[in-house]
Amino acid sequence: MSQLPPSVPADSVVDAVGASAGLAIGEALVFSRRRRLRLPNYQLSNMGLVAAEIFRLEKAQAQVRGQLLASRGQLPPELCGQAGIIDAHLLLLDDPLLAGEVRRIIWEEHRNAEQAVVRTIEKITGLMEKVADEYISARLADVEMLAYALIAALTGDEAGRMPDLPAGAILVVTDISPAELTHIAQAKIAGLVTERGGHTSHTAIVAQALELPAVVGAKNLGSRLESGDTVILDGHAGRIILRPNQETLAFYRARQEMEWSFKAETIRSSHLPALTLDGRRIAILGNMELEDELPAVLNYGGEGIGLYRTEFMYLNRQALPTEEELFAAYRRVVETVAPRQVIIRTLDLGNDKIVGARMEAAGRGPDNQALGLRGIRYCLSNRPLFRTQLRAILRASVFGDLKIMLPMISSLDELRQARALIVEAERSLELQGLPYTYDLPLGVMIEVPASIFIARELAGEAAFFSVGTNDLIQYSLAVDRANPEVSDMYQPLHPAILRMLKIILDLGRETGTPVSICGDMASGQLTVCALLGLGAEILSMPPAAIPRVKRLVRMSSWDEMRVWAEDLLSAGTAREAADKAARHLNGRFPEMFR
Repeated sequence: MSQLPPSVPADSVVDAVGASAGLAIGEALVFSRRRRLRLPNYQLSNMGLVAAEIFRLEKAQAQVRGQLLASRGQLPPELCGQAGIIDAHLLLLDDPLLAGEVRRIIWEEHRNAEQAVVRTIEKITGLMEKVADEYISARLADVEMLAYALIAALTGDEAGRMPDLPAGAILVVTDISPAELTHIAQAKIAGLVTERGGHTSHTAIVAQALELPAVVGAKNLGSRLESGDTVILDGHAGRIILRPNQETLAFYRARQEMEWSFKAETIRSSHLPALTLDGRRIAILGNMELEDELPAVLNYGGEGIGLYRTEFMYLNRQALPTEEELFAAYRRVVETVAPRQVIIRTLDLGNDKIVGARMEAAGRGPDNQALGLRGIRYCLSNRPLFRTQLRAILRASVFGDLKIMLPMISSLDELRQARALIVEAERSLELQGLPYTYDLPLGVMIEVPASIFIARELAGEAAFFSVGTNDLIQYSLAVDRANPEVSDMYQPLHPAILRMLKIILDLGRETGTPVSICGDMASGQLTVCALLGLGAEILSMPPAAIPRVKRLVRMSSWDEMRVWAEDLLSAGTAREAADKAARHLNGRFPEMFR
């Protein structure tokens, strides 16, 4: 999106994936765990030694578990929504395929614990590399990071621990482990580069939450750099410039100063309404998962909560949350945000959501696949769990403006079954004399292609639509957005995606059904402009994106954006659409699209 100055030699540029916008200039700190460990390798000569080795393994597991829990407990508010990353590793630590196989090798083959871990990981990674499922393949990094943590605990190895991070450094690392999230959040580094990951990887999400300039997927970069080398990181363009000359440094430092100044002004004006130059009002809402995120939504100028994810209270616990726990949490959120609206998305458990052992007892375990039992399907298959949540939502509704949103709707039957359960919950509350709001607005998420083609029927029975662009894109393009091997195929400006969005937005206007857009498209600068041109009037996004998007709306003309969107719709490929958008917007908003 940004042109390189002539002073930059081509061989000093590394193109990767821009994960978090911003410019960073500083000295590289290259950190790699990929060093050859001298692992002990010995046979256990008797059962007494075997039992002692099992005890040593359990002690190492407890140490790693403690590190993960400590990191989870110290997460700052802006990263609390990413606690599920740590929860995933906590469950993986006790997974029968991993821990059970390590114990078997020690017990039956009488091998020492380090070798048992290595052999187990080799077996698991060999299996995962053969699996065609992209999600399973993408979890390989999680398994490897956890194995390294176990081996480090067993050997007492300290060299694999991330060093102190000096202020202003640009950290270059293979990947970030969950236990290191707090370390990254507390450091004052200028930027982050990882050799693994795509633009929707855990690392990318964390960097965005921290507003830390980041580039991911820079393969083998560590071999081209040494700690202390000067680096320019361009998170907008997904670019790293190695050892820049003075002319290049001057160019990027001037750009960086302008960016900081513009960002400060954007935040100062974030409470102004999002009103286009030709008078069209756009509603800008915030996404949230934890109560700790509420101040950020409101302080950044959010006009309500457009997506309240409710999975967090079900994660990494041995018992399901009670109705009273859920009610208390929902009530606090609704009261805090009132009189502005809160849209609660009912439980959306799937292959990227991790739940505790009791969730397995309630129905299905944490291995639900993306194309299997998740979202509304999961809830309708676990009705006692769903009823509990619905009753809590209904009770909280009397304290403000609350709406219910159903995830992963693919048929009218699902909407009708959910509505019947809501009516049932209303009757039960009425019999108990508990207050609730009758006939709460019930909306559906448009996330699977099938819902686009039954949208007219859904509009006849739903109060509103919310387009979940992340899932809509990955299901429509058959691309797992978490898999770095195919991350470049995850294309928000793909012609099919733009045309689907136009269909749903046009239908919303025709039927009088409000349509909000959430997901990454609602906060990306290029994609926001496309959405405005397609007719979007409600956007919901992470808190940190709100000031920038509101500023962009205020600088835009609705009619002008419509003309630009028509041009994008004529593009034959995503690359062509992206190039068209970049040309339009670089000329129109140079201060935002350098």
